[in-house]
Amino acid sequence: MTIVMIGHKGVPSRSGGIERCVEELSTALVKRGVRVISFDRKWYVGDEPSPAGVLRRWSYGIKTKHLDAITHTFTAIILARRDRPDIIHIHGVGPSLLAPFARILHPRAKIVSTFHCVDRTHAKWGVVARAMLRMGEAFTCRFADRTITVSETLALYCLNTYECQPCVIPNGVRIEAGSDMSLLSVFGLKPYKYFAMVTRLVPHKNAHLAIQAHKILATQRPDLAAQYPLVIVGGSAFTGEYAKELEAACRAYPHVRMVGEQYGSMLSALQEFALAHLSIASSEGMSISLLEAMAMCRPVIVSDIPENTGVTGTDAIIVRTGDVDNLAHALETVCDLPEDERFRMGVRLAERVNERHNWDVIADDTLALYREISSSPVSSFFRMKAV
Repeated sequence: MTIVMIGHKGVPSRSGGIERCVEELSTALVKRGVRVISFDRKWYVGDEPSPAGVLRRWSYGIKTKHLDAITHTFTAIILARRDRPDIIHIHGVGPSLLAPFARILHPRAKIVSTFHCVDRTHAKWGVVARAMLRMGEAFTCRFADRTITVSETLALYCLNTYECQPCVIPNGVRIEAGSDMSLLSVFGLKPYKYFAMVTRLVPHKNAHLAIQAHKILATQRPDLAAQYPLVIVGGSAFTGEYAKELEAACRAYPHVRMVGEQYGSMLSALQEFALAHLSIASSEGMSISLLEAMAMCRPVIVSDIPENTGVTGTDAIIVRTGDVDNLAHALETVCDLPEDERFRMGVRLAERVNERHNWDVIADDTLALYREISSSPVSSFFRMKAV
């Protein structure tokens, strides 16, 4: 069986939950004897080798905020013809705008589309882009042979909005603890003496609110603010102006550090030795960085959106979305918790993620779906309902 992965930026992942998802899923499928081809963007992966066993093809496109994903998806669908795929797996509602094109160009292949997030709600998009993303949602549900969502919340959204009953296959996490804590000295950090926020620098992730909340903490408990700085890990995603605003805010406030995109052992160290992690987005699909923090037994502070609370249950510190004062209080609460209580919170979170977000189980479920639709007869071009 040949599977072509399209719509993501590339593997191995440098940043972004979709890219991490595609990397883990692809490598797990390869171990199960599947031929997996990833269409990558040169600007994203650079000279990094492809993960073991995953075949790489280059897509080509126009690297701008609005055209990058759709143009790379377009060329990938065309170039995939030479590989004669059994399954074309499109990731994201934006790239899924081209699902009808994929069905025309690959009449013998089955199309799978994963609905990762309601992207149109993100603040970085204008009116036209949001309209196109809304259309992409409809195409994800109407033109794919099978639609996948990463959470029950998204599945309910698809059912209520598009009369589509998708298959729910969550994101997973694969973490090995034991990072080198001496790496923290590069940024002048001490183990368990900082808050970490691992995220793309886009407005809906609310890094600006985290900075504001930490400033409130500094006015109320200056001792804690100095002892536990906020560390923001990540880069922009065609949101350069927003990133510059964050950098300016950090220059004006001494207890926040922006360390840019980090990978490999450095990223693992920053995640593993944080006092607690913040995942406070206004909208999400299923945050990989949140899953990773939980897997490392770290306490987490999350916004009260269902996509977060559905993952953490009541084992996280939950704050009202967009409420800076509530977030500042949560930061203070974590600092004042006894160490053994923070440890127990981390253990409960790790147990949840290990039980529900195992990549081996996810790969088995995805492969079963591939095999099911591969053996089914050719479906109609336009599905009124997904099953």
